[in-house]
Amino acid sequence: MKKMLVALCLLASLLGSGFASAEGCNRDCLNRHLDAYLSAVVSHKPEAGGLWVGFRQTENAVVIPEGQGVWKNVTALGSLQRHYLDPVQGQAGYFGTVYLGEEEAVVALRLKVQWNQVTEAEWFIARKGDPGVTGEAGKTPFNLDTLRATLPAQRVVPKSERLQHEALQAVVNTYFDGITNHNGFIVKGHPGCTRYENGFPTFNSPMQPGMDIGNHDKTDCRTQADFGVGIVAIRNFYVIDDEAQAVMVSAMFRRDARNPKRRNHFTELFHVDHGKIRDIHAAFYYPPEDRPVPNWPPYDGLFPLPASYH
Repeated sequence: MKKMLVALCLLASLLGSGFASAEGCNRDCLNRHLDAYLSAVVSHKPEAGGLWVGFRQTENAVVIPEGQGVWKNVTALGSLQRHYLDPVQGQAGYFGTVYLGEEEAVVALRLKVQWNQVTEAEWFIARKGDPGVTGEAGKTPFNLDTLRATLPAQRVVPKSERLQHEALQAVVNTYFDGITNHNGFIVKGHPGCTRYENGFPTFNSPMQPGMDIGNHDKTDCRTQADFGVGIVAIRNFYVIDDEAQAVMVSAMFRRDARNPKRRNHFTELFHVDHGKIRDIHAAFYYPPEDRPVPNWPPYDGLFPLPASYH
């Protein structure tokens, strides 16, 4: 009996210390792996990142070998650093900025932890000079000053005010359903809820005739103009952070068949208060049409074939 009690005490100590348990990786464990991975990226040392032997990484849907891409180009973490943790799915998220030499870029990162090792990393990277929706260089929405002024502080929401995992996902899904149905009444958002794309505000413009939420004179995250999105595809709710009541979800805006504009591949960070969306921050890019996006199973290559393909 005494030996059993000692063993149970040792197990409890390990679980509380932030090490991975038999069931997975708790919040402390995920945060430790995220810090170690980011530190390894900045120091250009993949061997220090706690990577699994079958580790896989993409940057804007392109598979990157260890030692290349961000492993070589990121020189420091940026002025905004937010961590979000989901022990249920064994995934951590980073939303903020990094320095690529002297340039500060907006990024979102999905990090998967299994067997107490980092098994996957998926980066969304946006630079000021990136192509816009038409493919023209330097036309992507981008505003670092606004992002610094609006990104919410890290928070711990009181337990009495938290929604469960499934409810957080359902609330966020109403936003995407509002877009695909062109009906803002579907969206569960607070009046005046905000949305930023790489820090650029995409709300608070004058209301146009015929827009769906008409009880005020400015747009917000609930108002859905028709911008040619046929479907919001591949919704991956990769971090649902119970403590922060925050959701990080990646997806892709697929255009209507005759719309020549580029697809939009993104992570959106949602903060939910009392059952409604308070704010949205997106890190995104417009991939060329011949790039397989998102390049993760089960959607290894969702992209329109070029006209020259036979």
